[in-house]
Amino acid sequence: MKKQKLIVRLFSSYLALVILAMMLIIIFASAAIEDFYFEQNVNNLQARAILLDEILESKNIINPDTLQAFCQNLGDEINTRITLIIPSGQVLADSDEDPRNMDSHHDRPEVIQALAEEEGVSRRSSYTLEEEHLYFAKMCTNEKHAMIIRVSFPTHALKSAMDSLKLNLLIGGGFIIILLAILNWYLSGQILKPIQIMESGARRFARGKLKMKVPESDIPELGSLAQSLNLMAKQIYDRIRVITQQKNEQMAILSSMTEGVLALNPDGELLSCNRAAANMFGLHAKTIVGRPLHEVIRHTELIDFATTVLGTKKSRECHISLFEPEERTLNVIGSRMPAKKGATGGAVLVFTDLTQIHRLEGVRREFVANVSHELKTPITSIQGYVETLQDGALKDTENAQRFLEIISKHAVRLGQIVDDLLELSRIEEIKEGEKQYLEDHALNELIQSTLTQFRPAAESRSIAINLELEENVELLLNAKLFSHALGNLLDNAIKYSESNTSISIITQRQKKSLLLEIRDQGPGIDDHHLTRIFERFYRVDRGRSREVGGTGLGLSIVKHIARIHNATLEVESVPGEGSTFRLLFPIT
Repeated sequence: MKKQKLIVRLFSSYLALVILAMMLIIIFASAAIEDFYFEQNVNNLQARAILLDEILESKNIINPDTLQAFCQNLGDEINTRITLIIPSGQVLADSDEDPRNMDSHHDRPEVIQALAEEEGVSRRSSYTLEEEHLYFAKMCTNEKHAMIIRVSFPTHALKSAMDSLKLNLLIGGGFIIILLAILNWYLSGQILKPIQIMESGARRFARGKLKMKVPESDIPELGSLAQSLNLMAKQIYDRIRVITQQKNEQMAILSSMTEGVLALNPDGELLSCNRAAANMFGLHAKTIVGRPLHEVIRHTELIDFATTVLGTKKSRECHISLFEPEERTLNVIGSRMPAKKGATGGAVLVFTDLTQIHRLEGVRREFVANVSHELKTPITSIQGYVETLQDGALKDTENAQRFLEIISKHAVRLGQIVDDLLELSRIEEIKEGEKQYLEDHALNELIQSTLTQFRPAAESRSIAINLELEENVELLLNAKLFSHALGNLLDNAIKYSESNTSISIITQRQKKSLLLEIRDQGPGIDDHHLTRIFERFYRVDRGRSREVGGTGLGLSIVKHIARIHNATLEVESVPGEGSTFRLLFPIT
């Protein structure tokens, strides 16, 4: 069924009612007017019959020819057909016809009624004139004679008047219908206008614009409906705001968690995935919702664990290892989600990344082993030579002196290791970019001041130190820590460089940073060592490191000093050609 607009339905319904009402009015009005005209004409004929009876009685005309002449003359004057009939039905006189040619009128309805009731009325076609007439017959009785006086006139004039009246009624009714249709269209539009406004408001509500209210109509029912719509929109807005707030809070909590969270429905399909879980498994959180877990993460152990959690009411825990997108060790805790009575709940899987903890444990074990090894070597040497001296070597003056020098050397090395460990521990406690430790310093002055300590060592081995420094450079630095870091890099460059080579210190101003480079012409470092040289006690060549007196902590200290200054530390090296260490400091 084709849908119609409300205004079309209202207009067509009202128009049909108006047309039906006008047609009924015209029909009943026409019938009433016609009855009125008929009654008026009957009364007119009745008056004429009574007047004619009085005239005939006063003139006392008895002769048929005289009666015929009287009827003809009077009928022409009053434009009425006059017929005089005796009770037997014989016509005595007629104003329009010769009575001798007329048949008996005893069967005429009006005559029959007049004989029975003294008066008779009939509307029919004349047998003589073959034309419809209105007849009125009156029974007149006196001392001399008894006869029926019948008067009539043709109804074509009445028909013409009634047709004209009906035409006027139809034309007037048509105009009224047109006016009422226009008024009906206008009123329908006025009624529908607030409804259309409310429809537009409801569409805005459907688009999510819940703050825009629907104007209230002055029609009580529509005004009440507008109030209900506005109240509904307010309640929906409040509920959406609360739900959105709760959702945002949940998403903020889930997003800020370092643990990965996966929520599953009872069928094992993903309901949600936070950022940490997406990063762990290399997923796109927005594209995986609604998909089965086994399609998203292809890990047999995890799938079996999730299936077990979905099939039990108890929490479960396990460890899994990932190899893609990177190698990780995860601790997984799975528990069922609460559900409504009679329904089956899903499950929540919480992943804790243990990779860093395991790595730190490894680093800690390696650090302890390295510290033990580094401390054990000088301690063992000191202990051995002390025991040798105690066993009588003191009497051998020459050897005793050599042993004491060795003991002193190892004691100094032991002190250096302890000092570097304490310095490293102190530096690690300083947070990155803490400005209370930093001040503005002229960079070139700090470099020159630091070089003063290392020039004698360089000159003793014929190593030249070349400077290519930008002028008027000031940086936010901790002077002591910067000198320490630069000193460690220079010390390494001097120790590992061959004689008659050079070391270059270069500063270069960039857009928002300053680059500091220390280049040497030493033996260089293989690529597989570059990623680990900043670790504590890591040595490229352990034998030579101890020979030149290194503790294995210098580059680690440099890395932490760079962190404190928000600087980036990089190294580039080619075996046999030398190494370049770069520090990139931000300029504010």
